[in-house]
Amino acid sequence: MVRRGVLAVVLLALMACSSSSGPSFGVIDAPFKRFDGTTGTLAEYRGKPVVMNFFSSTCIPCQTEMPALEKVHQNLGDQVTFLGMDVQDTVEGGQAFVKTVGITWELGRDPTAAILQDQLKATKLPTTALLDRNGKVVLVHEGALDVDKLTGELRDHNLIQ
Repeated sequence: MVRRGVLAVVLLALMACSSSSGPSFGVIDAPFKRFDGTTGTLAEYRGKPVVMNFFSSTCIPCQTEMPALEKVHQNLGDQVTFLGMDVQDTVEGGQAFVKTVGITWELGRDPTAAILQDQLKATKLPTTALLDRNGKVVLVHEGALDVDKLTGELRDHNLIQ
């Protein structure tokens, strides 16, 4: 009985950390609210690759992943735009979380998970989508990323040199 329980936990953990490039999504152009209340669209970011990360302050893998994403953001400078999309938190909760982690990239909100679930067909947090310079989704990764994995994916998809 204990073996089955351990096996179930291991299988669930593997599923939560799975990576998938999935089907071709094409260009997504979803509107979103920023933390300051203004509205943005993904079309605003065309011309540069975008790392779009979906997170929540209550998600333990998100908390672990955020410093790695910040490090890649700092290393790449303005080669790539980073856009964090807070799912589930209140504006205040999301702001407090990113302040504690020290995030310096742009932040928006996807409180109903419409972009995450409807546009990207993802269901887990964290999820990171890579968009090319034209706004086409080239990768959807469900689960936490580290510095090497994210940098490798950006290179593999010809988004950085």
